[in-house]
Amino acid sequence: MKSPTLHFLPGFRSSALDLASHLNIPSYPIEIHKFPDGESKIRVEPVDGTVILYASLDRPNEKLIHLAFAAATFRDLGAQRLVLVAPYLCYMRQDKAFVSGEAVSQRIIGRYLASYFDRVITVDPHLHRIDNLQSVFGNCRADALTATGIIADTLAAEGVENMLLAGPDAESEQWVSAIAGPLSLPYVIGAKVRSGDRDVEVSFSTDRDMRAARIILLDDVISSGKTICEAAASLKKMGAQDIEAVTVHMLANNQDVAAIHAAGVSTIRSTDSVAHESNSLSLAPLLCEALLEEKEQ
Repeated sequence: MKSPTLHFLPGFRSSALDLASHLNIPSYPIEIHKFPDGESKIRVEPVDGTVILYASLDRPNEKLIHLAFAAATFRDLGAQRLVLVAPYLCYMRQDKAFVSGEAVSQRIIGRYLASYFDRVITVDPHLHRIDNLQSVFGNCRADALTATGIIADTLAAEGVENMLLAGPDAESEQWVSAIAGPLSLPYVIGAKVRSGDRDVEVSFSTDRDMRAARIILLDDVISSGKTICEAAASLKKMGAQDIEAVTVHMLANNQDVAAIHAAGVSTIRSTDSVAHESNSLSLAPLLCEALLEEKEQ
C-alpha cells in the first residue's frame, strides 16, 4: 500500500511539516511562480495515489486559483484521491442573500472545492444558519473538526483555579460551553449588537464578581478584533483585572492586535490554523487523527 503524500502552498511550511511528521508521510512544497502581469505558474511533485493538499484559506482569493491548478495537475498526473486540509475555511459566513442579486458565497465555494477534491477537512468553520458543513459540499465528504479539546487540555494543564470563561456573543456559546464542560468551569456570555464590520457593542448581564477572576475570552475567529475589544472593555467596567483571549482562527493584523491589548487583554493565544505571532496551539495532532484513515485506503 502506497503512503499518501502531503503537499503545501507557500506560507504553510511549518504547520504542514508538523502534520507530515505526525503522519510519518513524505511532504513537498508546491512551487508558485508569479508573472509580472499577475498570472501564476505552479509546479507540483509528480505522485499518484492519495494526495493531501494543505492550505489554510485566510485571504483566500489567490489561494483558491492556486489550489485549482494544483488539484487539476495532480489528477492529470494520476492521483487517485485528493484531500484538502484547510484548517481555516473561507467564505463560510456568507450563507444567505440578504438583498436581491447578492452572491451566496458559501454555496459557491462549496461547489468549487467539491469539483476538485474528494474530501475536505477543516477546523471550527464559522457557520451561521446551517446545521452542518456537509450540506455545503454535497457529494464531497466534508469533515468539520473542533479545537475545543486542544484548548481545554491547554487550560487544564495551566490550572483552572479562579478561571472564568467568557464568550462575546451568543454564537460563541457553543465553543465556550464545550470547553467549560470538561473543566467544570463557570462561564458568561455577552450580548452583541453589530451595526457594521467594525461597529459593535458587547455587554454582559451578570452579578458575578470579576475582580479576582482569571478571565479567558473565547471566540472561534478574531478578525478585526473589534468584538474582543468591546467584550474586554465591558468586562473591565465590571471590575475585571485579568483578561486573556484564546481563539481558533486569528486573522487580526498588527494594528488590531495593538487595539486588543489596549482594551485590556494581556495575552492572545491562537491555534496555528492561520500563521500568526499569537500561534501557540498546534492542530497537527487533531488533523493527524482525522487523516489516519487515508493511510489505510
